[in-house]
Amino acid sequence: MSYSKMVIPNRSNHEWRYTPWEKIHPSKVETVPAIKSARVQLNGKQIEAQSVRDYDSNAEISRMFLQETNNSMHSITIDESQDCNFVEIESDESQVVCHVHITVESSTALQIIFKGNCNWFGIHITSDIKANSNLIVGILNDLSKECKLLRCEDWNIHRDSHLTYGELSIGGGYAKSDIRTTLSGSNAGLIQSIAVITEEKRHDDHHIEILHKSGHTNSSLTVNSSCSDRGHAIGTGLLMIEENCDGTDAGQVFKNLLLSDRARAESLPELEVLSDDVSAAHGAASSPIDENQLHYLMARGFTPKHAKSLIVEGFLVSSFSKISDDNVRLFLLDSLNKHLNQNLED
Repeated sequence: MSYSKMVIPNRSNHEWRYTPWEKIHPSKVETVPAIKSARVQLNGKQIEAQSVRDYDSNAEISRMFLQETNNSMHSITIDESQDCNFVEIESDESQVVCHVHITVESSTALQIIFKGNCNWFGIHITSDIKANSNLIVGILNDLSKECKLLRCEDWNIHRDSHLTYGELSIGGGYAKSDIRTTLSGSNAGLIQSIAVITEEKRHDDHHIEILHKSGHTNSSLTVNSSCSDRGHAIGTGLLMIEENCDGTDAGQVFKNLLLSDRARAESLPELEVLSDDVSAAHGAASSPIDENQLHYLMARGFTPKHAKSLIVEGFLVSSFSKISDDNVRLFLLDSLNKHLNQNLED
């Protein structure tokens, strides 16, 4: 099926309730413009894109749209020969799209950054984490405030492999991310931690799906969002455990910190469990800033703005506590601190 034959999803759809497809499309919804590729560098070396002839005809609408706007792909293979790899995806074109496929052949770490002064940025990341491999990845969305972001990710974790995933989302004024992970082999594991900051009128929508296709797998998802001014953070999670997946242990938690009366946050975790001998849990919580914490800091000489910044930092820093690789953890923490300090100076 092509994009032109697809039905535009309506807002009753779990995934598109808060970010309609019409608003994230770069032009008129019935069109498929030809869009240039972003620049992709691996450890400072540019990766050339290759044409892709075979389309995934069963892809959902955003993935189908991205592959029809640009049929090229950047292929990256990483292994233990490099302790930590760095992928930079960047462009200053008005509209840009990029498909990156990552093959993980052993245990390693990876940092990924999106940046540039684009009006519209489309990114599709696919990855195969092969058997007996471990990947620790940190992703930073640092696009310009004027950018509209459409992002899809598909991670496949094979048997006896593990993915530790950390993300800091601070870029793009209007962002829609659809992140899906499949645990396809026994003893596969996932730890996924996402930190989101929405300020001014920033809109950040994360849809996260985790599919357990094999027994004796485990997953943990944590999404922490800090919302100020008129910022809007959305987190929708779908945790699916198929039949004959006994021994699975999975959970997801969404937490939102509201820093103003006009800030908004929605969290919609869902479970779909078709096996009996499993452990599955989900939860969500939203709350304003703790006035006792604020008073405690201000009583010790901090301004209200600085005190709030420290509370936000403490709230979001916990998102990355499970990242064992120092390079990846510091990459995310340094980016978080830089962003918060810049806000204090503004």
